Amino acid sequence: MTGKDLYKIEVNAELSNQRLRSLVFFYGPLIGNDALAMYEYLVLSGSTTAFDEVNELLMTLNLSVDDFEFYCIKLNEYRLMKTLKQDNRYIFVFNNPLEISQFISDDILVRDFILKTSGEHYRALTSQVYTESDHTGFEDISRTLSMENLSEWRAENESYLKKKKEKTYGFDTMFDVDAFLKDVSTNLLPMRFRTRENLYQMALLADLYNISYDKMRTYLPRVARTDSDHFDLEMLRYLCTNARSEYRKSEGTYDVPCLRFLMSLQEGREVTDYDKKIIYNLSNKYHLAPAVINVLLEHGLKNCDNRLIENYLYPIASDLHRNDIHTAQEALKRLEKPYDKKKKEEDRLPVYDSSGNKTMSASEEEELLKLMGKK
Repeated sequence: MTGKDLYKIEVNAELSNQRLRSLVFFYGPLIGNDALAMYEYLVLSGSTTAFDEVNELLMTLNLSVDDFEFYCIKLNEYRLMKTLKQDNRYIFVFNNPLEISQFISDDILVRDFILKTSGEHYRALTSQVYTESDHTGFEDISRTLSMENLSEWRAENESYLKKKKEKTYGFDTMFDVDAFLKDVSTNLLPMRFRTRENLYQMALLADLYNISYDKMRTYLPRVARTDSDHFDLEMLRYLCTNARSEYRKSEGTYDVPCLRFLMSLQEGREVTDYDKKIIYNLSNKYHLAPAVINVLLEHGLKNCDNRLIENYLYPIASDLHRNDIHTAQEALKRLEKPYDKKKKEEDRLPVYDSSGNKTMSASEEEELLKLMGKK
C-alpha cells in the first residue's frame, strides 16, 4: 500500500454499550491501544461515498503507511475489519465486535486472550464485567401498564408532546450544515463547538475547497478536540486547503465550490497553493460569495493569459465588495465595465491668460498650434 493508493470506508458497526465494553476490555489487550483507537475513530467517522487518496486518511490519523497497515492487519485478524483490494483501490469494511457473552463462547478468541494476558486476568475480568443471570425456578409476575390509565387523556395534553423544533442554521452556503449535523454525533462534535460562527466558517471553507460531508467528518476530531474548549479554525483551514479534490467539470453554473470551478476552467489541472491563497483572500478579506469569486476567477483567467494575478484581481474584488455584489449575475453585470483598461485619459488643465481668465483648454490650444504649423 502507498499513500497514492485510493480507499473507501464502509461501516457495518454500531457500538452499543455492551459491544463497546467488549471492544475495550477483551479486544483491546489483543489488538493494542493504537489499533483500538483507530478502529473507534473510523467507526465513529462513518462510511465514505467516494474513493480518496490514502494520504488524506494518514494525515487525519497522523500515521505512517507502515503503522496504518500494521493496525489493519490486527483488525483483520480479529474480524473487526475486512480489507478488499482491486488494483490500487482499497475498501475497508468495519464490523461489530462480538458481545462479551459471544466472545467468551468463542474457543479460539478466549484461548488467545488467556495466552496473551493470563488465566487469572481473564477470570477476574469476566467476573467484573460479565455476570450471567440465572432465573431458573422464578416466575415472572411483573405487571404491565394498562391503557385504561390513559382514559382521561385530553387533546390539550397532546400539545406537551409536540417535538421541539430542531435548530436550523439556514446559512446561504452550498454546504448544508443542517443536513451535515444530522449524521454527526455529539461525541464527534460536542455541542459547545456548534456555534453559528464555527459552523458558518466550516460551511464556507467547504464551499471554497470542495469538501464533502464525509471528508469534513474526518476532520472534526482534529479541530474539535474533546479535551479542549477551542475549535481550531486554523487547523480546519489547513486541512481543507490541502485536501485533494476530485475533478468534476462544472456544467455552466457558478454555484459550485470555488476549487472545483477553477479545476474545471483549467481542464482538471491541480490548483496551486498560490491560487488557493487567492481564493481564500477573496473570501476572507473581500467577503465575496463563492459564486461571485467564481465569476472573478473566470474573468481573471480570460484577461491575464490564463493565470490568476493578485494585483489584477484584488482591486476588482474591492470594487465588488464596495458595491455590495452578492450574486453571479450582479458580478457579471458589474464586470462589463472596463476594469482592465489603462487609466482613462484625463482632461488637461485649462489655459489662463495673464488676467487669470480662462481662454481655451489644453486640447484646444494643441489643435490650434497644429493648424498654425507650430507643432
